Amino acid sequence: MTLELGPRQRLRTRFLLVAGVGVAVGLLASLTVAMFGFNRLSTESSKEIEQGLGDASREYLSTHVVDSASRTHSLLERATLDLEIAADILQDLEDRADELGPLHQALSHLPLFEDRLRYHPEGGWYQNADDEPMSVSVWGYLLQPSAGDGPPPLRPEVADALAETAIFDLVLPPFQREGASKLQIFYVGGEDAPFMRLTPWSDAAGEADKKYPGHNASPFWSFYFPGLMESWRARMGSGMARDTQVTLTPPYEDAGGAGVVMTLFHPIYTADRSDIAGALGLDLTINQIVDYIKDLKLFDSGFAFLAQSDGNVLAINTSGEQILRLRGSTAAGEGVEVLQRSLRDSSEASVAGLKLPVDDAVSYKEIDIGGESYALALQRLPAMNIWAGPDGIHEQHWTLGMVVPAREIYASLTRSQASIAAATQQVAAAQVLINMATLLAVVLGVSVVSRRMTAALDALSDAAKELTHKNYDVALEVHSEDEVGHLTRVFMGMAAEIREYTSNLEGLVRQRTRELSAANEEISALNERLKAENVRLGAELDVARRLQLMVLPSEQELSEIGELDIAGFMEPADEVGGDYYDVLPAGGGFKIGIGDVTGHGLESGVLMIMLQTAVRTLLIAGERDPKRFLDLINRTVYENIQRINMDRSATLAFLDYQGGELILTGQHEEAIVVRADGTLERVDTLDLGLPVGIDADIQDFVESARLRLEPGDVVVLYTDGITEAENPAGEQYGVERLCAAATRTHRQPAADIKRAIIEDVMAFVGEQRVFDDITLVVIRRED
Repeated sequence: MTLELGPRQRLRTRFLLVAGVGVAVGLLASLTVAMFGFNRLSTESSKEIEQGLGDASREYLSTHVVDSASRTHSLLERATLDLEIAADILQDLEDRADELGPLHQALSHLPLFEDRLRYHPEGGWYQNADDEPMSVSVWGYLLQPSAGDGPPPLRPEVADALAETAIFDLVLPPFQREGASKLQIFYVGGEDAPFMRLTPWSDAAGEADKKYPGHNASPFWSFYFPGLMESWRARMGSGMARDTQVTLTPPYEDAGGAGVVMTLFHPIYTADRSDIAGALGLDLTINQIVDYIKDLKLFDSGFAFLAQSDGNVLAINTSGEQILRLRGSTAAGEGVEVLQRSLRDSSEASVAGLKLPVDDAVSYKEIDIGGESYALALQRLPAMNIWAGPDGIHEQHWTLGMVVPAREIYASLTRSQASIAAATQQVAAAQVLINMATLLAVVLGVSVVSRRMTAALDALSDAAKELTHKNYDVALEVHSEDEVGHLTRVFMGMAAEIREYTSNLEGLVRQRTRELSAANEEISALNERLKAENVRLGAELDVARRLQLMVLPSEQELSEIGELDIAGFMEPADEVGGDYYDVLPAGGGFKIGIGDVTGHGLESGVLMIMLQTAVRTLLIAGERDPKRFLDLINRTVYENIQRINMDRSATLAFLDYQGGELILTGQHEEAIVVRADGTLERVDTLDLGLPVGIDADIQDFVESARLRLEPGDVVVLYTDGITEAENPAGEQYGVERLCAAATRTHRQPAADIKRAIIEDVMAFVGEQRVFDDITLVVIRRED
């Protein structure tokens, strides 16, 4: 029969599926690798850009803050230089006061230098008119009491000081107009005559009445600048250099209405340098510094600030003040009202805890403000002498800070990352389209090729189905020499063998049936013999078990022992056990033995019977010495073990009791002694001998221990089957639990103690199988 080759969709579908999945996996892998490469490139480039931007911004801010700090300091430096030059001139005039006395008297009467003072009764002070080059203010506490209805006259020393300083009207105005921008320059006399000359002219006394009530009744220096004079005097003795004479005040509200100002003071000393003759002051509005700080352009929203060493912020723009969470106030205490706006009072913890630089190096750091990261550069300005109120003068450093949001520094990085992400998405979309087109082309190509490749396999599948229908006359035409053609030839040969085999199958079945029947009969006979052998061995083991139990002391024997109450228990793990115990009369006392043969089963039971027989024999022979008794037992057992080639040994211990005394001999488990008062003793037998059956002569190793057994005392002997019994969790019963059980019941009869211990062991074991023989002997001396 010739079959036509036909298509089979299932095989072709599998072929297409395998090929399609393989191509899809490859394309997916290539897409994954490509995307991984893009992401890695993006990550590495972002890191490089971020590092570069960070370094560049750090260098930019560091350079910018140094330059800006230098410019800020230069604004103060120019005013300081003007003040020092003018102070030098005034100091020279003070040093030559005696020589210039006639000149001063002459100048004071000239119209240019004449101080036309007018008394103001509402304020209680003198002040000249605004047609003079400098305003002169003389406070009420510098006046003499009034002699009549007229105004009170000046104190003589004040009048003399005014005459000596009239020449200042010619010296100081040019210094106010030229050089650094100054609000005003003024001279204040010493503590004995603190009048004030000020240029340009202003109503200084009237403004002071408005701004500082009570000033006219308190000395100028202690009212406005407490501690300043004292600090200058303290420094006079230290020989301070000329360049440290200028003292700055913190920014404060000007009494003349000029806003927030700073005053730079330079002391003028007496000619003999013993005291302070007065001081030259320069009021410098800090608007120029503040405006410069506020106008510093740092990226889009960055800002700068100028802070004193105590954290008080002198200059900052409105946006920066909000970002740093600053709270402004004016300290209205002694003296001028100092502006307070401290970093320490910020509601932002990172700002309040900011540490200002302690050296001249640029401090660069990143801080978190309100959940946003900022770059911060700090530069300390050169040291200045700052008046700190009653505490005097201290050297302080101002700090210029620049703050820039990190997002603005890395804005180009963010844009680059967005561009890379967009490009990556475009490449991924294009790659997906290309992969889908490639997969479709591969599937179409594989479909065409697979149709041709599977035609012969389809025909072979049809032929196999015919064989399942017992049609063994199928025939296939072979048109190829490839693997499919070879498979077809093999299939045709197999079909021919099946035809031939089925023809002879019936005869082969009959032959195999006869062979199987004969084998079955042999197996049945062997099974019957095994059953008979098992019955015989079971009977022998039962006899051995019964024999083993028969040689143990009966309850009647134990009850006949008058002085001792003894109870025993033994439960083999197998049909025949290897544990031994016995209680035998010996002279006027008793010999109690307990032992544990290694292993289980018949051999261990035989060795146990050997021990029992040897013990009885020696007792009948009259052997009473405990050490010799154990040595003879060992010799007898050792010879028997060697004769029958048995691999066994046993731990064995004897207790010889007579008249309340126990002699314990031999190595076994610990003996537990519970005294009548409940005291527990554990007697170790490790050093009292060796296991019997190991060596022919153990006499040198055998020792004895003596115990006194008083009425009510209990001795518990046991084998390791009790202490090594395990519960389902694998935990052993142990000696401690055995001691506890014996102690709880030690006042009861021996039988009750035995029963309580066995019940405690069985309750501990539960349903777990006991793998070793269990033996327990309880000895209690009657009360």
